[in-house]
Amino acid sequence: MSIRMIRQLIRSRQQELVELAASFIRIPSENPSPEFKKRSAEMGRHISRYLAAKGFLITEHRRSENALVTVVCDATLTGMPGPRLLFCGHTDVVPAGDRSRWSFDPFSGEVRSGMLLGRGASDMKSGLASLIFVAGLLQEFAPTLNLKGSLGFVASPDEENGGMEVSSLLDQGLIKGDACLIGEPTHPRHPNVGEKAMAWMRMTIPGQTGHGSQQPLSGISAVRRGAAAVEALAKLWEFKATPPAELGHLLYNTEWFQSQRLGNPLMSQLLYRPSYNPGIIQGGTKVNVIAEKCVIEVDTRVPFGMKSEFLQNVAKNLVRVVAPGAVVEPIVPNNNPNWTLENRPIVRSIEWGIQRVLGMEEPVFSILSLGSSDASHFRRNGIDTAFYGPGQQRTIHGYDEQVSIENLIESAEIYAETAVKYLRSF
Repeated sequence: MSIRMIRQLIRSRQQELVELAASFIRIPSENPSPEFKKRSAEMGRHISRYLAAKGFLITEHRRSENALVTVVCDATLTGMPGPRLLFCGHTDVVPAGDRSRWSFDPFSGEVRSGMLLGRGASDMKSGLASLIFVAGLLQEFAPTLNLKGSLGFVASPDEENGGMEVSSLLDQGLIKGDACLIGEPTHPRHPNVGEKAMAWMRMTIPGQTGHGSQQPLSGISAVRRGAAAVEALAKLWEFKATPPAELGHLLYNTEWFQSQRLGNPLMSQLLYRPSYNPGIIQGGTKVNVIAEKCVIEVDTRVPFGMKSEFLQNVAKNLVRVVAPGAVVEPIVPNNNPNWTLENRPIVRSIEWGIQRVLGMEEPVFSILSLGSSDASHFRRNGIDTAFYGPGQQRTIHGYDEQVSIENLIESAEIYAETAVKYLRSF
């Protein structure tokens, strides 16, 4: 069987693919939520059953007794020696939020006017389903496709809060591979091959309690100090990084993408400067009591050419000037900006796959991401990684999240082209 026939098979069996994605959406694996652990396990079992039926060996990993389960599925393909390619997707989604703001049930998995609807449709249960669907086809037809090496699928349970489960398993050597393709949503012609580092911080700011009627002459309000700390951290924007020379071409392409594709050239500044979002502020116990403690959680992303440790030290100094005694600590373990260069086989393969499916009428090239993903954990462990997938960017993490069925199907075709190209290239 040729790769062209695999693509034809994807088209002829597209209803199976769409139903697989819809079935994932109908599992409300919101992270966080009271039932998150239960729903995460349900997602893992669903994936395990599907791929076990396709001939995959299923292994469940748990860091500790109370930890989430990470499912790793393995296919030997033809058994011929060659590289190990990993597919990876995360099973958790951000909370749906205020249901009244949705124009449809966020967990219905409904198809309407050529769109698949629901929380996770774009981020990233459609990409997850496409990868799993293609993985099953590759195992089934591996002999006639002359594939070498092996294929693994990793179901990451907690990407939305840092991906610590997969990170730990990679660091222990329990997940191994030569290259990884992650199904995160991207522009159809531009895979992501590098990203800024996630540097989430928690600030715990002390105060001195007392009667609220005596402020500001008595007591110290932790909330007021917290407000000053929020403003002080805005100075992080003033620190500009100098990226390494090897990123020159990727940076040029990303700036072009931001300007021409997205129509917002100002966004390119985020390649060189830290982003800063004070996402959560909690403080005080009652309106007429001087707040004794304020806790603020901050999302910063470290630009290319800057170290996370440097940024966090700067943040600590800025906060302590206005809030003496404050404790500033990381929420997730430090990592640094990371990337896979364009000349690596997985990057060439995904770009080839996009060109094969979408054509050459418009340029296809890789770019850098302003966000963060599980890709950083794979790259830290020496695994070349790119991410590419279906999605409507404007609906990600928002209300009325959705994805087009055509985008879902084209992504599956591109995954098939990419995997066959990569697993034949050695």
